[in-house]
Amino acid sequence: MSRSQSSLQLSSGEISSLLKLFPKGIVAVDLETTGLSPLVDKIIEIAAVKIRPDAQIETFHSLINPLIDIPASTIQYHGLTNEDLKDAPTIKKPLKEFWEFVERYPLIAHNSSFDLGYLIKASHDFQINFPPLDVFDSCRWARAVYKNRPDSPGNFKLSTLSEHAQFDLLHHVAIEDTFACLKIMAKIAEIEIDQKTQMDKSFVFRLSQFDRNDCFNFSTRLKELPKLVQDKKLLSLEYKGSSIKESIRPVRPIGLMPLPKGPVLFAECLYTGMNKSFLLKKIKSFTPLEASYWKPGHL
Repeated sequence: MSRSQSSLQLSSGEISSLLKLFPKGIVAVDLETTGLSPLVDKIIEIAAVKIRPDAQIETFHSLINPLIDIPASTIQYHGLTNEDLKDAPTIKKPLKEFWEFVERYPLIAHNSSFDLGYLIKASHDFQINFPPLDVFDSCRWARAVYKNRPDSPGNFKLSTLSEHAQFDLLHHVAIEDTFACLKIMAKIAEIEIDQKTQMDKSFVFRLSQFDRNDCFNFSTRLKELPKLVQDKKLLSLEYKGSSIKESIRPVRPIGLMPLPKGPVLFAECLYTGMNKSFLLKKIKSFTPLEASYWKPGHL
């Protein structure tokens, strides 16, 4: 199977279920990238599946040359190397073609803040316009629907939800992951709940909220932060406006992301064990921590 083809398919029943949720149609999107930080890493693969209101299915796929070295730490997941991508186009043309494919349809992805973060940042960099669409998240929706249910999966990873929905997934192949996202949504739609109320919880943002430049830019005083995040260094943040008493927060970085409220460091807070978004403009200072420094209950 080539990366532009999927072994997964949508049945007529699944399409019908999805169109009850999105009667005007929907586009699922998935990316493969050089890392986990939309503000600094690059897209190397875009795939999308469109369901039109008349139940017709269309697909989009493009490999992309990132013009930077792809770290071995990410190759182990998606399997794409610089040699694989040397003849692929750079991002500008495929990105324009992607937005033309999307048209005015709402978008959905699994952990969509990450995928859309890359697409929005690249569009901003190349001054490519995108429509003011609503964005939904299948991970958030699964969490909302399965909360406190006895049939809840162990976690809400795409692979776990695929197994829970009883289909095989070739994970980290972008076109496969888009079909998986839609199949998971269709499976959840079968559950007898107030779908409208739960769907509201899956709404992430509207793309028009990213019109401001300050969604993407951060202070030069944080210029060392991207390298520390890329190297997955534990950090101690001096954070203004903390929701807990301590202003110093030990964190495990995940990525740097654009959000409508401003760019954030997405990280695991080692006090709470929860993933949090830390606004960069509220980070007063940061220092690396030795890995041996942090142990459960240390602080």
